Amino acid sequence: MKPHSRLSLALALLMMLSQAMVGQDTKNVSLLGNYGKGEGESKAVFAAGSLVFYGLGNKVQIASFSNPAAPVKIGSVIVSDVVEALVRTSIGGNQYIVACGGSKMWLINVQSPNAPSLTATVEVATGTTCEGIATSGSYAYVAAGGAGLRIYSIATPAAPTFVASMDTLQYCENLVISGQYAYIAAAGRSHIVDITNPATPLYAGRIAAYGGYHQNINVRSGYAYVCNYDAGLAVVNVTNPASPVNVMEITGLQRLASIVFDGNYAYMAVGDLGMKIFNVVNPAAPVLVSTITTQGRAAYVSYGAITIGGTPTGHIFVSNRNPAPGISAINVAVPATPTTSAFLAALASPTGSAFTPFYANGKVYVAYGTAGLRIVDVTNPTSPSLLSTTALGGDSRSIIVSGSTAYLAAGDSGVFVVDVGNAALPVKLNTLKVNSANGVAFAGNYLYVAAGDSGMGIVNITNPANPVLVAYSHPGGQKGDNVAVAGNVLGLTSGAIKKILFYDITTPGSPVGKGTTPLLNNGYEGFAIAGNYAYVPDNDSLKILSIADLLAPTLISRIFTGDVGFAAAVTDKYCCVASQKTGVRVIDITSPAAPTEAGYYDGVPQSRGVAANGEYIYVAEKLDGLSIYKNDLATSAATEEPVPLSFDLLQNYPNPFNPTTTIGMQLPERSFVTLEVVNLLGQRVAVLVNQLLPAGSYTVPFNSAGLPSGLYFYRLQANGFSAVRKMMLLK
Repeated sequence: MKPHSRLSLALALLMMLSQAMVGQDTKNVSLLGNYGKGEGESKAVFAAGSLVFYGLGNKVQIASFSNPAAPVKIGSVIVSDVVEALVRTSIGGNQYIVACGGSKMWLINVQSPNAPSLTATVEVATGTTCEGIATSGSYAYVAAGGAGLRIYSIATPAAPTFVASMDTLQYCENLVISGQYAYIAAAGRSHIVDITNPATPLYAGRIAAYGGYHQNINVRSGYAYVCNYDAGLAVVNVTNPASPVNVMEITGLQRLASIVFDGNYAYMAVGDLGMKIFNVVNPAAPVLVSTITTQGRAAYVSYGAITIGGTPTGHIFVSNRNPAPGISAINVAVPATPTTSAFLAALASPTGSAFTPFYANGKVYVAYGTAGLRIVDVTNPTSPSLLSTTALGGDSRSIIVSGSTAYLAAGDSGVFVVDVGNAALPVKLNTLKVNSANGVAFAGNYLYVAAGDSGMGIVNITNPANPVLVAYSHPGGQKGDNVAVAGNVLGLTSGAIKKILFYDITTPGSPVGKGTTPLLNNGYEGFAIAGNYAYVPDNDSLKILSIADLLAPTLISRIFTGDVGFAAAVTDKYCCVASQKTGVRVIDITSPAAPTEAGYYDGVPQSRGVAANGEYIYVAEKLDGLSIYKNDLATSAATEEPVPLSFDLLQNYPNPFNPTTTIGMQLPERSFVTLEVVNLLGQRVAVLVNQLLPAGSYTVPFNSAGLPSGLYFYRLQANGFSAVRKMMLLK
């Protein structure tokens, strides 16, 4: 936007009225929490007493500094872009944070600071960055970068509405409201706008100050204090808004980014110099009182009073950028001798790259590349927490957990065997030498490994700590890139032939090769099997194949998902797809022949692996770690019916039977379940269930077609519980 040389040109205003738009980067999918992204820099902070709200990358964090020496993080909300500015305001008796960043504005309900919630997302102006925000009454004023000033009514927080804009103010960096005026720092100058009627803002005056780049502005007692990022501070008399008068300038304050007042003192964030305190009782001659360094580059300041020993004690809270991002709490009870009470550091990104998640019992086990295994507690999905990191050597890419044992495929290093019985202290038990271990799956007492040029490795895990490689299977010489198992069906992907080869594993130790899929473009990263269908991300689509006849897998439908899909997971009637550049896609597969897109969370880079648990979706995002999403459309039958109090395997009915019967089982908690049928010799004749199930009561049909009359046993294994019952087949 070009600067204007004459006031008359600056008076040209573009007024627009329209409805605010909710950003279209998400539909029916909510991002709840993340572990591993790192919290990024802090560019914004707002203090309300000892309660501090601040931006950390794309998160609004809330912390309590009631004990300033030991601050505690109490709540957070993830938004869709980096938070540039935020304020707290009251709307209808509730407290809200109004924040902005990227092209958006967000309203967050913080009435309960321990449980904040995102109320609305507003698309302010595409193609620019919203740098600053202020509120007055029921209106929000956004310094929208190249789009100028944007004004919204936030009287209804869930549905903010656009009121007016002023688009001729250069690149708007920040603003403050004082009385009937908005003072806007806008690159090479600042502007004064009369907002008596927010629907018709009127240009009132321009503050040229002493030139430079106007980064921030604040007003006190008829004087505007302009933060010139290039040089220093300008003090301007704005008693007459139409004719501001320069009063004085303080130079040498490089990266001066923010200023706030308390009493006769001005507190300034001065980049690498930390915070400077000036006495401004005489605006024409501010006096430097003190300087205090901060851990990182000081970017923004806010004043809050903390009660210490019954006495309110003034603190300045400073948002810090790199090299040490976080929030500094600085005691300014004596401005001449400020002291740092605490520094609440932002979390740094951990080492390694997240590739594959596996969910079990409130935990997600992540194959974390060169970092090995990380176990994350997800019982509170909005605040996942790291339980442990276990270095294993090699490069862990895929993981499966059976009971208290985890198996991680690590390429040429083979398969790592890890005891995860104590999630806080996993122990590496063994390394199984398998050629080019790319993926792992299991059924009963067997582990199946996608083994590169060797095809598939078949491993006996009767003794979990000491698995035994039984054989390799690679009919046709296909390369094994990944593997999936469900019931009696196993699929092995092969990039060499660009197909998936299916096996019948009714006899787990002796898989029988069956048919292959039609030719795929790129569908050999990760896929899912559920019932009589295989769900295969293939380039920019999800392909659904019928595998009712394993000798002739048939493509029955295809649905566009965006960029290259890496993995799929099925839960209830949904298939969740992790896509490289288009994030998470949720596909309704109620009718596999006619799938529909139910929801998405777009724009997540490098989504690599996915696991699903009812309404929750766990995505390994490589550089950003583990993110937890919620399918807002999902409902769980287990939550609609009473949850069993204990595990139980019920007697089949009818019994004796011919040829079908039904087996009942009860799960008091979400569990990985194996339900199998064996004969009198202990030979497995059927695997009825081999998957993760929500808590609840289940009935499982069994068809004995092809089996001789006689006594059979059926066995349930789930989360360490094991039970066996008899049943009689009479023909």
